[in-house]
Amino acid sequence: MPDTIAELARRLAGLERRVTVLERARRAPYPPWRDLPLTGDTTVPDTTQPPQIRANPWNTLEFSGRIGLSGGRAVDEAPVALLPDGFWPAAPRTVPVASDAVRRELHLDIDPKGQVTLRVQDGGSVKASWLSLDGAECRADGLD
Repeated sequence: MPDTIAELARRLAGLERRVTVLERARRAPYPPWRDLPLTGDTTVPDTTQPPQIRANPWNTLEFSGRIGLSGGRAVDEAPVALLPDGFWPAAPRTVPVASDAVRRELHLDIDPKGQVTLRVQDGGSVKASWLSLDGAECRADGLD
């Protein structure tokens, strides 16, 4: 029984922290978008949709825009971007992204030092000329 009570107390403390964050976030202004610095063989294919990032008041990183892939190929473990200081997640994250790749999903792996790496489903490479970050997001804190 003491283990159950202790576990409930830990869960309640976690919920209280989340409620506090949400209450604080409700009062805070929404942050502006910042440019996402690209690395590796990546480009900005459309200047009206540059790759951008922002950290919202709910401890979530939000992404928008498009990233162009040089050579028309998405290569597994290729470096894509480096998150600016202050936008690094507390734990490694995997973010699904849209692309023009056929039959294989693409993801971005983000490590706690801000390095963003492209992941191709089942490894290797696939024909793709762009990634869309619109609607992509992940938690910035250590919670899942």
